[in-house]
Amino acid sequence: MTDLLPTKEREEAQTSLIQAIYEVAIDPNVYDKLVDLWGRHLLATLGEDLQTPQDLSPVVAQHLLRAFEILNRLGRQEQAQAPAQPKSDRAELRLSQSGEILDTSPLATEVLGAAPQGSVFDLALSSESAARLRLEIGGKKAGALASNAADDAASEIYVFFTKGDKHPYPMVREQPAEGGTGQDFILAGLHNKWTEAHDQILRKMFGLTDAETRVARELLTGATLPEIAATTGRSVDTLRTQLKSIRRKTYTSNQQQLVRIMTGLEALIKTSSMSSNSSDRTDHHFILPDGRKMAYRCFGPEQGLPCLFIHNMLNGPNFPDALIREIHRLGLRLICPIRPGFGSSDPDPVSRRHPREAPDRFCADMSAFLKHLGHRRLVAIGHMSGAVFAFRLAQLHPKLITGVFNISGAVPLTDMGQIRAMHYRQQIMALTARFTPRMLPTLLRAGIAQIDAGGVEAFLNALYRQGTPDRAIAEHAEHRDILFTGFRQTVQQGHWSFAIDSHHVVRDWSRYCAFLAQPVFLIHGTADPVVTEASAQSFAARMGFQFHSYSDVGQLVLYQQSRDVLQRLKQMASATPE
Repeated sequence: MTDLLPTKEREEAQTSLIQAIYEVAIDPNVYDKLVDLWGRHLLATLGEDLQTPQDLSPVVAQHLLRAFEILNRLGRQEQAQAPAQPKSDRAELRLSQSGEILDTSPLATEVLGAAPQGSVFDLALSSESAARLRLEIGGKKAGALASNAADDAASEIYVFFTKGDKHPYPMVREQPAEGGTGQDFILAGLHNKWTEAHDQILRKMFGLTDAETRVARELLTGATLPEIAATTGRSVDTLRTQLKSIRRKTYTSNQQQLVRIMTGLEALIKTSSMSSNSSDRTDHHFILPDGRKMAYRCFGPEQGLPCLFIHNMLNGPNFPDALIREIHRLGLRLICPIRPGFGSSDPDPVSRRHPREAPDRFCADMSAFLKHLGHRRLVAIGHMSGAVFAFRLAQLHPKLITGVFNISGAVPLTDMGQIRAMHYRQQIMALTARFTPRMLPTLLRAGIAQIDAGGVEAFLNALYRQGTPDRAIAEHAEHRDILFTGFRQTVQQGHWSFAIDSHHVVRDWSRYCAFLAQPVFLIHGTADPVVTEASAQSFAARMGFQFHSYSDVGQLVLYQQSRDVLQRLKQMASATPE
């Protein structure tokens, strides 16, 4: 086993990871940081051969699971927020380096009493915030405020104004306004008023008591402990004890870190009020023999060649318009069940308790479902991780399934060399799925929160590197929306369906491919970031399957090579004997 970090460094790294776990709940842009810190934590417990982790912190695991519950409970936005809100919708001040108010939004005038040509220091600025702002705009950093807006937290300015209701009104420095002198900078309000909803989030997310919540609120106004003691009737020593408890529960070591967490609360208030995805209204539903509801969708003419599309763990049956048109043109009929626990399909409690049984349980569901639809002979399409279920269905029901058509990555990920060949982010995800599958949904859910907050570019960076074929496809607006819809479906009902898939894809499921009499066709891309072309081709040769790869195509081969892929599918479906 590789040498582990010294105890002190490991403790500091663990503290940073736990901070990121909770920061990502209120600041989705921390997602990249969270994945990287988690990756380091996981890799530090593995040897060079990537064997089972020996020293994985149960504390970290507990907080990751708790973060997932928090994110799931709070809900999410269904559309990315615009990068900037209209001035009329928030308080906004444009300031000079001397603190002169150059411009103000109507809301800033109403709430703060701000007016052009006045000074920000004449407003109801807390003493601590005034001191920090004077230091920043009057000190050596003054010139950097406008020119270095992309700096990290070390150069961020958070200031707090007090209003008539005595609640804190936080504002944060943003990039200079358009048309500014290059020396101006913006203070933008993060919420209009502090409400009971904000207090509830503090209590639910971090377990703060009512008294601790009140202390946290007062601290955000810039009040000192003696000032808080005077207004609350508690001793300074009692407040110090409570402050220590607040910092322990929020995993912060100073007031600035606490500020960074608290000023994201408005995003949670807005996110939790958003309605659910309306795309589920287009689903059809079938009641399975045991009473579970299964959603499904159909694409193509009713009398078209029937094919069963089995989706993967990240992308449900969501297709771009061009692909749907091609399905119709070729006369294909894609029947697309949404597997248990994905989208609006009820989860399977048996598979949840026993993940190994999930493929067989799915096959039993399909037998009843396809009989109901009147289909007796059809091709099974396994899309990415859906291959596990397609192969098992063909094996158990050879008279029903006439062929298996596999798209992207139909290879058991059992060799650690396969995982080493992945891009770093995919490698971390695969290792998490292999060794700690219950942690993976938190990472995925946090990524979706980043998308919902408008962090599309950052999330795409996590999955598809710049300059890759997959990234080019994902940046197309329609494809991007389809991918995001699939990501949301993955966690719509929690993490168990994802954990079940993860259990299989990183283990040897090749037994489901044995003794198949039906033809099998593997479709792959040479630039697949998860499964290399050599690995897929070797698997196909070993199993006696047909194989075709596309040059300069990644994992999203179905979108990039729609016409040719569907044409090959039609050839297999057309060969189906009656």
